[in-house]
Amino acid sequence: MQSVVLFGLGSIGVEIFRALYHNKKYKIAGVVDNNPSKVNQDAGLIAGKKRTGLKVVSKISEIKSNPDIVIHATMSSLSDVNNQISSIVRNRINVVSTCEQLVYPIGSNKKIAKTLDRLAKKYNVTIVGVGVNPGFLMDSMVLMLSSLCTKINKIKVERIVDLTKRRKALQKKMCLGRTPRQTRDIMNKLGHVGLEESAMMICDALNVKPKLHTKIKPIIAKHHIHSNGVSVRRGQISGIEHNLIAKNKGSEFLRMNLSMYAGAQEYDFVEIKGIPPLSIKTSGVNGDKATVSLLLNYIPIVLSAKPGLFTLNKLRIPWAHM
Repeated sequence: MQSVVLFGLGSIGVEIFRALYHNKKYKIAGVVDNNPSKVNQDAGLIAGKKRTGLKVVSKISEIKSNPDIVIHATMSSLSDVNNQISSIVRNRINVVSTCEQLVYPIGSNKKIAKTLDRLAKKYNVTIVGVGVNPGFLMDSMVLMLSSLCTKINKIKVERIVDLTKRRKALQKKMCLGRTPRQTRDIMNKLGHVGLEESAMMICDALNVKPKLHTKIKPIIAKHHIHSNGVSVRRGQISGIEHNLIAKNKGSEFLRMNLSMYAGAQEYDFVEIKGIPPLSIKTSGVNGDKATVSLLLNYIPIVLSAKPGLFTLNKLRIPWAHM
């Protein structure tokens, strides 16, 4: 039985806690969250379960046991979570994190990643960023499918998400129910954290040196939408469309589209034009629930890996540990 600490008890953290609580393979050794309203509260009650006796603490150093791994689930930006992850590593504990930018650090995040890699090796632990998107549907799965080809000319990746079926935090982040006027000044700062990371994971693996072009635009409701307790009126924002094109030597090599809006018909789609050509389409994957599953299924992979910071394309493929 592996001993697990949960770092972060937000909406995703609560789902992780519930999954761990019902899984006999893991023992919850502690819960960390620096939100003052949660500190010293019973983690089980916060998660909607019965009292567990596990009091939420504000620092990883307050965990008295010697856990095998920390499941870290707080923020999307690597710069925002750097100190949190560093503190876990200095306590000599392995880390699997939901931080989107940790899945495949690019740009200025490469410097932080290199520092974390050195720190992990110093303290003999492993760090991995894990997620459904980024981390699987729009990148790792694409690379696995590419192994069926001897030549690739162009790739198209599309993910459509119904926001009414997602957590409130994501709905708010995507400005659901607000007006275009209310979001005019911030629209270019929205979008999905991780789309560029997914594109670079694919391009780097396939030895393509791309120029990335991204565009984010709101999706305006054409009629009143009322579904799963969510209400969006005509003219209000029902979600966003985030597009990315990666060009190689002037020609389009990769096109990615992520649309998240209320009432969407969900699916995931990958098309590879090459030898042989292929395409695959799902009926939609619930990212929140699948992320929790991935985190748990990556625990044995992380625990068996060498020390350091790893991206998912450098580790063996995961499978369900029943």
